[in-house]
Amino acid sequence: MKRVRSILVLLPPPPPDSPYYDLARSWKVEIHFANLVEIQGLTLPEFREQGTSPLDYNAYIFTGKQAIDHFFRLMQEMRLEVPADSRFLCVGEAIAQHLFQYISGAMRRRTYAQAQTLNDLIPYMKKHPQAKYLYVGGGVAPLQFFEEAARHNLSVGTIRVYNVLYTPLPASLRRKKFSVIAFPSVTSVLAWKKLYPTYQQGETAILTFGLDTKRIAENEGFQIHDYAPREGVGSLLGLLTQYLRTHMGHTKGSLSSE
Repeated sequence: MKRVRSILVLLPPPPPDSPYYDLARSWKVEIHFANLVEIQGLTLPEFREQGTSPLDYNAYIFTGKQAIDHFFRLMQEMRLEVPADSRFLCVGEAIAQHLFQYISGAMRRRTYAQAQTLNDLIPYMKKHPQAKYLYVGGGVAPLQFFEEAARHNLSVGTIRVYNVLYTPLPASLRRKKFSVIAFPSVTSVLAWKKLYPTYQQGETAILTFGLDTKRIAENEGFQIHDYAPREGVGSLLGLLTQYLRTHMGHTKGSLSSE
């Protein structure tokens, strides 16, 4: 078993007191961070060019915090409020908790947050087939989800509130070989494939967070070595910790032979 020496996490660098750095020190591994994705919120004229009014819908689907922030920013700029009887569908409890900053208590009670993937929302949507759903996001639209919703005769529109720009790795990281690459989102997978279309995984272990991320990564040809969330592992940090425990033995900093 090869010793894990270096890990690339495709996230912006966290603050110096982040537990990621504690993990690196404990296991004597290098952890590097790189953000391949820059989110650029739409201006109000760009938003309006889409010709879609959020008020034509009464159920809103969010898969990321950035989508929530830019959606409500644009709504405020237009001096609009979502209908009082609106429903909100979130992929993950963390997304719902972020949403609660923007909506009232009554709306919070109409928020569904038990899904781990977009397709997990379909059973809930089938219980409310008359609702008009609006997927709020940016970048690549989740076509498989729209196709599944259409198969059940559910009305789902889409609107962009931001654009996604891809940023290459710094030159110092492009020259490195990593034992592990961790993809935290679908967007990070798509950014990597766009920036490095000829990349060969080789012996590098690929870890993914989010079941949609895992599915997209597999569709793009990656071999997935582990993923979260799953039972006992609820975060990306927890996933890295579990992987190191499994592949470096029970002794932190173990110098197992290559």
